[in-house]
Amino acid sequence: MIRKKAPSFSFLRKNWWIIVWSIFAITGSILSIWGLMKERSNFPNSLYETFQMFILHHSFPDEMSWQLQAGRWVIFAAFLWATFRLFFEIIAPQALKNLRILVYQNHTVICGLNKLTISLTEKYKGKQMIVIAEETNKYAESLKSQGVKLLIGNFTDDDFWKKAKLEKASKLYAIIDNDKMNVKIARAAFSYLKNEKREKTALKCFVLIKDRELKTILEESDLFKYKTETFDGIPFNITEMGMNYGIATNIDKILPKVIKTPPEILLIGLSEKTEAALINLAHCLTMQRESFRFTIVERNTRRIRYFQRKYSYLHDFAEIKTVNEIETGKQFDSVLICSDNPVEAIKQAVETRYLLGENRKDNNILVVCNEADTLNEVLKNEWEKKNIFIINLFEQIADYVFELDKNIEDRAKETHYFWNTLYKQNKEWDEMPGHFRQSNRNQILDNYLRIYIARGEKFEDFKNRLISFSDNEKETLAMMEHRRWMLEKFANGWLLGERNNDLKRHDCLIQWEKLSEEQQAKDYDAINLMIKILDNQSK
Repeated sequence: MIRKKAPSFSFLRKNWWIIVWSIFAITGSILSIWGLMKERSNFPNSLYETFQMFILHHSFPDEMSWQLQAGRWVIFAAFLWATFRLFFEIIAPQALKNLRILVYQNHTVICGLNKLTISLTEKYKGKQMIVIAEETNKYAESLKSQGVKLLIGNFTDDDFWKKAKLEKASKLYAIIDNDKMNVKIARAAFSYLKNEKREKTALKCFVLIKDRELKTILEESDLFKYKTETFDGIPFNITEMGMNYGIATNIDKILPKVIKTPPEILLIGLSEKTEAALINLAHCLTMQRESFRFTIVERNTRRIRYFQRKYSYLHDFAEIKTVNEIETGKQFDSVLICSDNPVEAIKQAVETRYLLGENRKDNNILVVCNEADTLNEVLKNEWEKKNIFIINLFEQIADYVFELDKNIEDRAKETHYFWNTLYKQNKEWDEMPGHFRQSNRNQILDNYLRIYIARGEKFEDFKNRLISFSDNEKETLAMMEHRRWMLEKFANGWLLGERNNDLKRHDCLIQWEKLSEEQQAKDYDAINLMIKILDNQSK
């Protein structure tokens, strides 16, 4: 026998004010019609006159029955109740929204209405935000539910910058799906702020650039190269920066705690995520100075040829091979699922876990995604039971780039001042080109990898104790630092040649063994700085 579910009272709870109004309206109508019929004995006329009472358009005789007297006051109560709800549910909230924008200070302006916008508004829920969009779409309702102000119009129109009070904002995000338009938005904001009086610190303008090569070029442009008094442009690529931070903070899931042999890492799918993962990991060595080993599973021969041509230099750093399918029976320390299609990535993670063995605890599968969809969130706990983890690149970006993680940022500045003092330079942090500031952050992030490889512990775990390395270990770590620096330069278009920053040429893009002692000393300095930061952390 199937039991019937108890009736739900959720509708009554959500719409209680309508029920109250209905009781007033029905009771008042019955009493009024009853009273009017006693005087006129005509139902249609009584019904019509009762309706007039609801719009306060009716006159009454000096003497009337108690039914009519009670009915008109109950109807008046229904009118007041509806007016009260109309004001507080519709008119007042909208008026308050329009009023709030007049007092916005240090708020966030977002250009574009898409999934990233919703992710940002959810992350910064409760903070003052204004979204500018060219037209409304399915995401507009989500903004309304969060109480976010939405302006519809041209991104580059100064009138909209005024309405959004950009001169008083603290952050601007240009995150639509068109790289050129995002750059155009940044340039329009720069021009607007240049002509407006801005008393606050420079506006941080985060500009989404999906093309990594274009991002590299833009970092050297006047718009983004240097910070000004009013504008601090930061171009970002979700895959590049997300992988940079994601790998560093999840290194304990990628590498074994104790590295006795060169780690075997399996990469499923050949995409930008795969390339970014290799650029962040290929420079690593074991403490016995053995290169890591990577296997890429990819069936598209065109992609393979393009990758081998574009990243031929990677083979000088690590052992990389490409196969059509997973080699059964082979042991891998970890697996990175790098497919662009999220649904395909889910299937590949489940299939790979089955092929490698569901009960194996010595390898992890990490699914790299640009954003966590609903399915990933639902499956998260079940996946982790099978050693399947999600690296949400957008969440990594939010922590690392948008919030400028205080630990990373402070240490990057400490690195900058260290080099300033060591080489007797006089360059302020904010006066450095964005590329070089990012290089300091990358050096700090790589400490997360180095310390884990050397000691099997995460960077943040070194508390209340000092650390030391033997001369041989220091040299190994210094070699890794040089290899990291080389990969960073190669990825940003630098080539071997006589030193010329404008032409992106450097004479130190050679193997560690071929460096002069003077140049090797710089890499040792980076390791000494890492030790200093770790020791300061322990105090």
